[in-house]
Amino acid sequence: MATEDFVPVSGDDWYQRRRKDAEGRFFMQIAEQGHRKGAGNDTRQGIYVFTADGEVLWAKNTGHDAAYTKGELKRALAQYQRLPAARRAAGAVTVPVHGPLDTNYTRTPPTGGLILKVNTRILDKKDGAYTKGSCDRVGGAMSARDYLWLTKPEVQSLAPPNTEEGFTYDVPKKLADRIARFNLVDNTRGEPLPWGQQDVRKCRMTLTAVGGNAEYIELRLDGEAVMASDADPVKAETGYDVRLLGKLRYVLAKQTFDQFEVAAVGDHWGDGPFTKGARPGRHPLGVTFGLVTGDNPADRVPPQAARNQDDYFGKASK
Repeated sequence: MATEDFVPVSGDDWYQRRRKDAEGRFFMQIAEQGHRKGAGNDTRQGIYVFTADGEVLWAKNTGHDAAYTKGELKRALAQYQRLPAARRAAGAVTVPVHGPLDTNYTRTPPTGGLILKVNTRILDKKDGAYTKGSCDRVGGAMSARDYLWLTKPEVQSLAPPNTEEGFTYDVPKKLADRIARFNLVDNTRGEPLPWGQQDVRKCRMTLTAVGGNAEYIELRLDGEAVMASDADPVKAETGYDVRLLGKLRYVLAKQTFDQFEVAAVGDHWGDGPFTKGARPGRHPLGVTFGLVTGDNPADRVPPQAARNQDDYFGKASK
């Protein structure tokens, strides 16, 4: 139904309700007919079914099971099919030129940088091995996803200054902190708040040259991080004590990486304000990082934390 009866569109409500351009105005025209109309600058998140000329046929917040949503889509489709044929005909709506984008709420991957896809999943441990996790929260055992953006200068800062096998050097602190604060989080049950700078109790990542040839250098990433809501992690209500291991390959001629695979596993505990329902106690949480080209539009979705670009890229806040 989603691909044959509708035109599926996804967008981040945080950007859409703020942007002052044609796309933002159209989104608010839709949202003001839905379940969150008149909400000021508050969230408009949800699922909206609407016509090309902007009439909402059904709207509801997210979080429902598939059977309920499918039933509502069927009813909305039936309502659409009862509209006059002239409104449903091809070409019935003329889409004007978009006009300038609101650059304050437009995010594009850094030119010459890298995009890493980040997946997070709760884990269980059985017979000394990690297995897919289970929990009582609906959807909590599914994989969550986000992205990590690296700028061109940051990519260059990861290049090996010495290609001799066994040479070890630090990942720049600013980049290691970004990974820790924004990606080593539990986003399996909703949108988490990032760790504050004060929450990062330990964070160090290193790269070691482990092989290569005249074309590329193979590197191993090792790391450890502890993020906790209290200076004493034992007392912290929320935290993540994690180790990282990765395999990277730096292509000398292109001065970039064509392999960037990292896994992070450790014990996570506690709820966030918007991620309720964590398993009681401390349980394994896994995070993986993998390089993507960005050719797929879905892989150009901005990292959640890039809403605040200055904080995300480590610049002084305005």
